[in-house]
This record gives sequence, C-alpha cells and structure tokens, in this order.
Amino acid sequence: MAATASPPSEAALARFLAEASGADRVEMAGLELLAGGAIQENWGFGAELVGGRLAGTHRLVLRTDAATGVPSSLGRVEEFAILRAAHAAGVAVPEPLFACANPDVIGKPFFVMRRLPGNALGRAITIDPALEPALPRIAARLGAELARIQTIRPPRADLGFLPSSEESEPETQIAGFRAYLGRHPRSRPVLEWAIRWLETHIPARLPPVLCHRDFRTGNYMLDGVELTGILDWEFAGWGDPDEDIGWFCCKGWRFARLDREAGGIADRAPFYQGYESASGRRLDPERVRFWEIFANVRWAVIALQQSDRYLTGGARDLSTAIIGRRAAECELELLMLLDHAGPPASCRQAGSRRSGASPDADSASAACARGETPAVRDLMRDLPSGFDLVELGRDLLLDELLPLVPEPRRRELHLVATAIAIARREALAGDEPIREILGWLTEFYGCLPEDALLCRFAADLRNGAFATSQPREQAARAILWRMTIARLREGNPQFLAANGFA
Repeated sequence: MAATASPPSEAALARFLAEASGADRVEMAGLELLAGGAIQENWGFGAELVGGRLAGTHRLVLRTDAATGVPSSLGRVEEFAILRAAHAAGVAVPEPLFACANPDVIGKPFFVMRRLPGNALGRAITIDPALEPALPRIAARLGAELARIQTIRPPRADLGFLPSSEESEPETQIAGFRAYLGRHPRSRPVLEWAIRWLETHIPARLPPVLCHRDFRTGNYMLDGVELTGILDWEFAGWGDPDEDIGWFCCKGWRFARLDREAGGIADRAPFYQGYESASGRRLDPERVRFWEIFANVRWAVIALQQSDRYLTGGARDLSTAIIGRRAAECELELLMLLDHAGPPASCRQAGSRRSGASPDADSASAACARGETPAVRDLMRDLPSGFDLVELGRDLLLDELLPLVPEPRRRELHLVATAIAIARREALAGDEPIREILGWLTEFYGCLPEDALLCRFAADLRNGAFATSQPREQAARAILWRMTIARLREGNPQFLAANGFA
C-alpha cells in the first residue's frame, strides 16, 4: 500500500480544517503515509491553525479508506462516532476532531484525530527488553481499559447505525463465517470442523456491551512504558463482554512471544486482574475459551478476506496478498485447542507418510483421485537450478540490500523475502503433500474428482457426519492435522517450530 496510495490534496484538507474549526488560515506540513493500517490509510501531518477554536500548532492524523476493504469494516464517519463515544467514556484513545462524509473533499470520506506519541508495532513491543519490567503493568492497564470500553452499552442514539445486539450474537456471526466459506473457492475443512464445535458450545448470553473487536497488541500505542491510546475501531459493535478477552488472548496476536498468552506481553493473570478490578466481573475460563476458539475462526476468515482483496478486489500490494496464508496458523491453533488427543506421532516429524502406505500406493491413490498420471521431473533443465537461484536472490536481498533501505521500507523487503521463501518451499515440495492428502481422502470416499474429495470432506465436517463413528472421527482428525501441518511446512515452518513441530 505504501507504494501505491495517493496522498489527499493538502489544499483541500486545509480548506476543510479551516471551515470545520473556524480558523482564518491553515498551514499544512509533512503529510506522510503512516505504517500499519491494513484496511485503512492513516496520513500523519502537522497543521498550524490561525484563529478559530483550535488556534495553534497540532500533530494530526487523517484516517480514510484504502483502495479495497473487507465487508465487516465500518465506514469512516461511523468509526469516528465510535471513537467519540470511547473518548467521552474516558477510554485512552486519540481525540477525535472532525469527520467528513462528503467524498468530494478529498475523494472519499475521512476523519481527523490527534496524533498520539509512541509505537504500536506488535512484534517490536513483544521483544523490546526495555519494556520487560513494565509488561505486566501494561497488561493490567489494558484490562482496565477494556472494562472502561464495556461501560458503553446499548441503546445509544449516537451509535444507532450499529447492528442490533441480536444481529451480533455468536449464532449470527457463525452463520456469517459459514456463508463466507460456502462461497470461497477453496474448502477449509479445519474451519468447518471448528465452526461445528462453536455451534454446539455457545455459552449463556450476557448483557451486550461495546466490543472493539480488534483489541490486541498492534492496536495500542506505547510511549516508552506508558499506554497512550487504543487504535483502529473499524470493527466495533455490540457483543458479548468476553469476545474482546478471547481476541486479545488469541495466539495470532502474540507475535514473537507465543508463550505469553495475554497479547504476547504477559501471562493472563495481570490482564484478567486489571479487567476484573475495573469491571467488577469475574471471568469464566470456559466462556473465555469459547471466545478464543471463536477468535481463531474469525481471524482465519478475516485473513482470507484480506487475500480476497488481491485475488478478486484488485489490490496489488504484497502485504494484502500474503496475509491469507495466516489462516493456516489459526487452523493449527484450533486443532491444538480442540483435539485433546493431539496429532498423529508422524506429524511431529519432518517428513511423514501414511502409515503402511508405499510410494506406489500413494501414486496410485493420487492418480485415481486426480484422473491423471503424475508428471516425471524434467531432467533437462540447466544448472544452477531455479531453486538455487531463488535462494541466492533471497540471501542477497536480506544480507546486502536490506541494510541499505530506509527503516520504514524494510518491512516490505522482509515480505518480499518471505514470498520468495514460500515459493521455493512449494516448488521443492512439488505435489507430494497433495498426493498424500488425496490418498487419505480416497480411502474415505473412493475414487472421486480431486475437488469433490475436499468438498465432500468439508461438508461432512460441517454437518458432524463423523460424530457417530469414533474410528472415522479419529481418522478425520488425523487428516486435518496432516493437511494443516503440510500447509504450514510450506507457508510458515517457523510457526510450526514455535509450536513444537519439526
């Protein structure tokens, strides 16, 4: 996005600020696209207002839509209303100043807020040694801030645009996940299985509150060891008080510290204590567990929706395209949370094959399922191989070119290196992992077309078809484990290793 986003007109923005604030004149300075904001664009700038109710020099942020978005995001004027309600409730947020619904001003709706000092980079927060002594206190403060957010409750005339609390019940959200997966071009059996569990374990309802719905490390600012504000309110809505608890503790938001279950910064205890002290409500571990499982399904769906922006929405940035790969991380975590028997022993090893199955049997199953004969590797290509050249290019990028690039652009080079590594691992693996999975599914269903095998498996998991047969249910879970681990061996082997897999 950083390379393609078009800056808003400074002259148009200055005219808007002058009219909105009553200033005689507005001088703009230093308009720059800020890092972060996968779905929205955030433009930082300085402004000197002469006259009017905000006379003086200010550091501000303009927040507007990116070129493509996801369906569940609020509009900018609606997000501004949420931010204003949170600010009035005493939540640590950027002060909201002005909103503009007229797309003629800069080309699309936007709002302006004060710019907070500090850093919101999730990975940096979880690995900064200078923060270590303060992290439990920060976690407790975040728990207290979440309790303060939850003092905002329906009905609220100023938030009347939000869907009713009934529309935000877990049953409704789960139905939305199902509908999305039903339209998706690739079946996701693990998500179907996890959604089935959610449907059968919905907890008793609690009175609805305002949920941030993206309350996590990476969406709050720290200036040194001090929390300065909570950001990115585009998913907010009425919901269950424990929904944000589960989201904050979801493994996908722990960054470099998967062992620290509260946002990658602390154990759960200080976060829970901060919340309970401020809210006066004791947390039920089983309710939180439901919402943590829910969070993993939701995050997987959001990751897929993000990659849809590249696949079908016209977005051309690498960060958006690659994020769909993170759905497999959620699937591994769902298996770890839900399957207490754990993975087959072979899944902990670096190169598993179905027990008792020979290479010839695998090839026969794959040929039957795919309706074709596996291709023989072409031995006529020149050397060095394409695999070797890709690896050499990646080493050059990381070791020699990266240090020459300004800091704000280094993350983009890391993404390029990640994409190269994924492509290399996929090419080296060939179609053997797919053959193995098709072989296992063929044992379940007989010789069916490849796409029909996976769709049939996903549908059976969706409908709970294996619940009446323990051997078939165990075999189905083994396939889910192997399928997920095979994906991550190509897409993110570091995540596998961090979770105890070779």
